Amino acid sequence: MYTVYIDELFLLNTALNYILLLLTRRVVRLKASWPRLLLGSVIGAVYAVFMFLPHNKLFYTFFAKFIFSLLLVAVTYNIKKPKQYVKAVAVFYMISFAFGGAAYSLISLTGRSGDYTPLRILALSTTIAYVCIMLLSSYCRRLYLKEKCTSIVNITLNGKSAAVNCYMDTGNNLYDPVSDSPVMIVEHKSISSILPSELGEYYKQGTLDALPVCAGRKIRLIPYSSIGKKSGFILGFKPDSVAIEGKQISDIVIGLCENELSTDNSYAALLNPCALGGII
Repeated sequence: MYTVYIDELFLLNTALNYILLLLTRRVVRLKASWPRLLLGSVIGAVYAVFMFLPHNKLFYTFFAKFIFSLLLVAVTYNIKKPKQYVKAVAVFYMISFAFGGAAYSLISLTGRSGDYTPLRILALSTTIAYVCIMLLSSYCRRLYLKEKCTSIVNITLNGKSAAVNCYMDTGNNLYDPVSDSPVMIVEHKSISSILPSELGEYYKQGTLDALPVCAGRKIRLIPYSSIGKKSGFILGFKPDSVAIEGKQISDIVIGLCENELSTDNSYAALLNPCALGGII
């Protein structure tokens, strides 16, 4: 038989509730100050204390726990949109289950049993669950942003077309100095099938002398600067048309790049966000 001290139970639950509410805020991107998080943590700890008092059967029922969790999320985050509120409740439960699962796994691995969970196991399981949830949340967010900012672009030149995946890069601020059109950087190899053979000679020799005199108005030399290199030029051209997700971009210049733009080959072009202003 174990002796439960109310003060230790209260402090432990306050700390755990604070971590759960803090993680929920970070995952769902909610606004909640630390006093509100602390208030929610204390309220949750008070509920845990009431569960150990006489005549406490009501506090162990599913209905009571569910209603209390709804109130706890409402008090802590003060969410006004129903959809976001449901999302916060769902994430709060998932994080709680993850913490409980981590604790149960460590207890099983250490061969312990019973109703009492040693503090060191609880602390270790909390740390593991916290780190795993933060890493998973960060990965999912990066994946979501990458998918959200990635689109298929169709580039047409001299009656030939090529489709490439492009990434909307807010760091791409290149403009064609002749037409003042925004520039989309594209890997040379991804659209080599639609490029004139003269441009291939330029890439083989790497000098401006390799460009034909009759290259025409479509050829562009786009100045740029980057970290570690003060200045340089990107060879580009004015395409016949460019369409993103089926919508035409009326004003854009393609800049060619020899290097791979993505380490995982998820995209082969960097779109200047300003080019979206020319969608018709």
